[in-house]
Amino acid sequence: MKSYSWQFDRYGKPSEELNWREEDLPEPGPGEALVKIQMIGMNRSEYNFVQGQYFSAKQFPSRIGTESVVEILALGPPLDDGSELINCAKLEVGARVATMALGLDESAMGVYRDIGIYPQSVLVPVPESYSDEEGAAFWMAVLTMGGAMEMAGFSADNAAGKNVLITAGASGMGVIALKLANHWGAKTIATTRNAAKALELGSVADHVIVCNNSESLVEGVRNITSDEGVHLAIDPVGAAFYPGLLEVINQGGDIVSYECMAGAQANISIMDMMLKDVRFHGYTIYRLLSNPPLLNQLIQLGLDNADAIRPVISQCFNLSDAPQALETLGQSEHLGKIVIKP
Repeated sequence: MKSYSWQFDRYGKPSEELNWREEDLPEPGPGEALVKIQMIGMNRSEYNFVQGQYFSAKQFPSRIGTESVVEILALGPPLDDGSELINCAKLEVGARVATMALGLDESAMGVYRDIGIYPQSVLVPVPESYSDEEGAAFWMAVLTMGGAMEMAGFSADNAAGKNVLITAGASGMGVIALKLANHWGAKTIATTRNAAKALELGSVADHVIVCNNSESLVEGVRNITSDEGVHLAIDPVGAAFYPGLLEVINQGGDIVSYECMAGAQANISIMDMMLKDVRFHGYTIYRLLSNPPLLNQLIQLGLDNADAIRPVISQCFNLSDAPQALETLGQSEHLGKIVIKP
């Protein structure tokens, strides 16, 4: 079967290195599904991936993308190795399901394409009330933000009344984290470096701080919490915010990092860390590969709370404009998720 996909042969700017190419796809093998891509969810990691600033591509030419809503066109026979699909959607021809990053080989197949073949194990349900755009914007954020909260011991059972700080809160990840924390009764504080986005972000967070360094972060949190500080901070910024995060976290609080956009080497006081009894965590969704019960738990968390944590869609590009969409994504001027429609 003929298929078309965006591919790159070397690292560089998406607008310069991505090429739209034809390729032949085989019939789906055991444990595989042939699908038609209906909508693609974009993640900043893909912008970095094309430029060689993320995990290395396993091959060249390399494809791109992991998150999408698809229609199943054909199914290969089930695997007979005794393995089980993890909380998978009902798999049948014509079904609408989503792809998740775990177990999907981005370099070999990717989702920036029209038709693809993926392991049946990466297909998960789409909440019934969701549009294709919302479905494509959902699972990466749920598995990352829900997993980060679980790592910190933060849940519906203990969140009420706690102060939660979500830095870079206007991102697709940040919006889901803010909505989930709010749904559980926490008091949410979001940061953005863009003053123009602050008002819009205020529709998702209880409080918004416009800041781009530790000093302005500390000042904003202190003013909002009357020096109480925050119980949990979830951060993708990294070095530029870490001294401030340590200063505003309260006694016995948790800081979870899931990216380090401003650098990976932070200058913090070990003594302050000791005296505050603070817990630092590093999180990626790949933790879930070794913990299937937790993956199941987070998928169920997303389905059970789908209406409360519905994604915010910022913009929809055509698949033919994917390189330009990635450049827009890299500017980080949007609120929520950018998606691509084939």
